[in-house]
Amino acid sequence: FYILTFICLLQPGCAATEDFRVLNQVAGPLKTNCYLIYGIKSKEAALIDPGWRVDTLITFIKENGLDLKYIFITHGHIDHFYYAPEIKNQFPKVKLCMNKNDYQGVFTYPDWALKNYGQEWVDNARSDPETREYIDYDMKSVGKPDIFLKDNQVFNLGIVEIKTIHTPGHSPGGICLYTGNILFSGDVIFYRTCGRTDTQYGSREDQIKSIRKLYQMFPDSTLVYPGHGQFTDIGSEKKENS
Repeated sequence: FYILTFICLLQPGCAATEDFRVLNQVAGPLKTNCYLIYGIKSKEAALIDPGWRVDTLITFIKENGLDLKYIFITHGHIDHFYYAPEIKNQFPKVKLCMNKNDYQGVFTYPDWALKNYGQEWVDNARSDPETREYIDYDMKSVGKPDIFLKDNQVFNLGIVEIKTIHTPGHSPGGICLYTGNILFSGDVIFYRTCGRTDTQYGSREDQIKSIRKLYQMFPDSTLVYPGHGQFTDIGSEKKENS
């Protein structure tokens, strides 16, 4: 079975005047990075990309009395939103946040995958117990997002500000999130590579524009916490990620 990992990524860091922490759980067949961010004083929290059963993070939220305010979905691929309905069941007041274009694409993806990848691909995916859960997932269970994410929005956890950046390419509604000195990059930038664009509505041209946009927006010291794989920073990606 897949062993979940739970790593404390960041000791108290400063955003405005409130310290915050980020915790990470790697989960699911595609080893998605799911992040929990919360203010030390306010105890207000948000989850980013719960793409599998993130029960370790859920337990941490409950045991530490955190107020889960948001579920941020960086893009509408199932390995980034799979567990959102269950989290909403456990935390009825939490607000699900996703870009409108990507939300609409959630419902057309199964047919797109069958058409573009073929029945053999679908059958092979279904042969694995974990990926079968993705293939057979009831997309309607996601429900309508409470907030449709757009470019340049600001969300608060106490006085910790989380800002949105629209970064299409891997998907048309891809959203990065920024707080403190941390960029949650979804599947836009990875360590020494970037997100694939042979996905539904993917665009290599848009992906290149989005990455260049991020390079221009943020200093080299900015930490990058991607949707998959190890962490990196803007400066090294400018040099090594062509």
